[in-house]
Amino acid sequence: MSGTFLDLLSDLDRSDLLSLGRPRAFRRGASIVVQGDHSDVVLVLMRGLVKVALDTDDGHEIVLSVLRPGDLIGEFEAVDHDGGPRTASNVALEAVDTRVMTGEAFRCYLESHPGAALALLRAIIHRLRNADQRRIDSGSRDTVRRLAHLLAELADEHGRVTSAGIDIDIPLTQQELASLVASSRESIVRSLRSLRSRRLVTTARRRITIRDLAGLRREADGQ
Repeated sequence: MSGTFLDLLSDLDRSDLLSLGRPRAFRRGASIVVQGDHSDVVLVLMRGLVKVALDTDDGHEIVLSVLRPGDLIGEFEAVDHDGGPRTASNVALEAVDTRVMTGEAFRCYLESHPGAALALLRAIIHRLRNADQRRIDSGSRDTVRRLAHLLAELADEHGRVTSAGIDIDIPLTQQELASLVASSRESIVRSLRSLRSRRLVTTARRRITIRDLAGLRREADGQ
């Protein structure tokens, strides 16, 4: 499992960061950051999952990623600090707890904590690599393989080991899964059916359990 921004910090840097923020909670479905807004705040996700998405000009939603505890929200705009609008929205997929601070406080923190600045760079590189891999997948893999790759990634980052396998308890709709792999909802339904028939996964309402992670990775790689 890859480390979040908080995971990558030293104990002292982590403590100093959290001392800057004040607690703020969001209910499920709440908009934490709105695309196009000009707010200058950074939030540290302490509990819950957050969907990162953008709305296209023709009214469609594109889901970019799912953030987990330890990730940051709003750090790009705070570091860039050019007065531009938020490029994506952040929506609570479940009850969420955060610590919120001003962009100025976050920038001052990075300037005085070089280890934290390096940790932020590493976290951003990891996120960009995942985004690049999805773009490559969309042009070189069919929907079943793209979905298998996404589920293996979600198992690494969000999975919880149970007696039945690795539980991915992320409240994403089939349409949101389709957006993550640049496909249609109908293709996702067929792909999930295919993975279930090979006993690689089981599904319930907005929940997927990986029964054979090694087999799922082989499927993603076309083996």
